[in-house]
Amino acid sequence: MTVQDYQSESAFFRKMAGLFELADRQRDPALPAVIVWPEDLATFLLLTDVPPALLQARTLDEAFERIGKAHGPALVATLLRYRARSLKQAFFLWGSARVWRIWFRTMSELARRYRMTVVAGSALVAANRWGLVAAPYAPASRHVYNLSLTFDPDGRAIQLTPKVNLVPTQEDRLGLTAGRPEAVSAVRLPDTSMVLATAICYDGFRVAHTDDEPNFYNVMAYLDQQDVQILAQPSANPWWWDQPWPLRPSVIRADQWQNESAIAQLGDSRSITVVINSHLMFDFLDLHFDGQSVIAARHGSSVVKLAEAPGFRGPEAETVLHARWTGD
Repeated sequence: MTVQDYQSESAFFRKMAGLFELADRQRDPALPAVIVWPEDLATFLLLTDVPPALLQARTLDEAFERIGKAHGPALVATLLRYRARSLKQAFFLWGSARVWRIWFRTMSELARRYRMTVVAGSALVAANRWGLVAAPYAPASRHVYNLSLTFDPDGRAIQLTPKVNLVPTQEDRLGLTAGRPEAVSAVRLPDTSMVLATAICYDGFRVAHTDDEPNFYNVMAYLDQQDVQILAQPSANPWWWDQPWPLRPSVIRADQWQNESAIAQLGDSRSITVVINSHLMFDFLDLHFDGQSVIAARHGSSVVKLAEAPGFRGPEAETVLHARWTGD
């Protein structure tokens, strides 16, 4: 993604529609299709119609400071109305309506147009008081979550999944609320017996990133007990993929991911047979996201990568991965 992809609703729609079209060319229209978008894909819809000064900031903290100056009264009003605990939380509450509506309308329309089940990535937003509709929208409470939406091929939102484990040194500093494990549910794909669930990024890991996370919960293991067969793992990795991982500098981030994330658990799973791990590639201010998307399947206790992105950085690494699975 680029900043330009988020400058307007029409720009975001064009970007998504182009990738849906590429995916549609690879499928058999007689078979059901699931498409999985990356974590935080919709979070950056906060950039739509932003003042140019924001884009000239050097860091995310500086950007928050400029937003506070430009929209101080609105943020204070939001903070007071919802009793937010910080200006950052108030900022996400204030932007939730814009993000939710653009995200919802775009993915609903494209799910219907291309007749796909769509795991629409995620966004840092408050849940909608009025449920799974594009509008009307109002924050259900002061709580801002990392939320994923799933749409059926008719364009109806059928699932809202919260992220349970907040990434240390990253999400835990943004005023987010962790979801409850029991709120992570599964859905049956239309016209099939296949069961799909979403574990947002860190929720697909089997162990905590640090020793100071007593509430870490293995969401993938939980979903494996719910007879889930297909696991979507939308991801936005905030560390350089090919460099030492700051939380454990003795290992490369890509190696740590390979050894601890959903694919590492797949061979030990009882019911989960396919993992679709989609990575965001995006640079904004001092934020950098990269990673290598993959579709993997389990055959007994053996795990096979059905498709893997050829790269993990730069525009040339953007790709649409496709694999066909019969359920065997």
